[in-house]
Amino acid sequence: MTAPGEAGPSWSLRPATLEDVEAIAFAELELFPDEAWNVFQLAEEISHPSRRYVLAVEDGGEAERAETGREGALLGYAGIMLAGDTADLHTIGTRREGIGIGRALLAWCEEQARAGGAERMLLEVREDNTRARAVYTAAGYREISRRRGYYRIRGQRIDALVMERSLTERPAP
Repeated sequence: MTAPGEAGPSWSLRPATLEDVEAIAFAELELFPDEAWNVFQLAEEISHPSRRYVLAVEDGGEAERAETGREGALLGYAGIMLAGDTADLHTIGTRREGIGIGRALLAWCEEQARAGGAERMLLEVREDNTRARAVYTAAGYREISRRRGYYRIRGQRIDALVMERSLTERPAP
């Protein structure tokens, strides 16, 4: 979200609905072409009672919403699975880097996990995804395991790093 007086569009977060499945599926193909979830998988995820999904959308302003009945472009999305005292970050993707969307999506997921009774969050990240790893590390996640060759991307096998963070303590700012 941009601060007052900053140039550029603003954006906001809102829970995902089944009406958003097609837009998320297109974003999946754009962001993760080798491992994109299809509309059926996404619909099942969003409608599942133990899942929580969120979107980051560009705020087009009142005039655009009144005229089109829709908000602005999909900028990012994320989803978690709640499983007792543990939550798993299933997915997170952003279409615009460097403006805090990923951090905001992650924070939303953590709050939803806490509200659902989770005491810790687990996630997997590709070893070669240095930008995402930096966001997770800055948010207080630490590597606890490695899954060798977990991802198969264009004939390559890439390790998945399993990371964990306690949700009972807040990370330092």
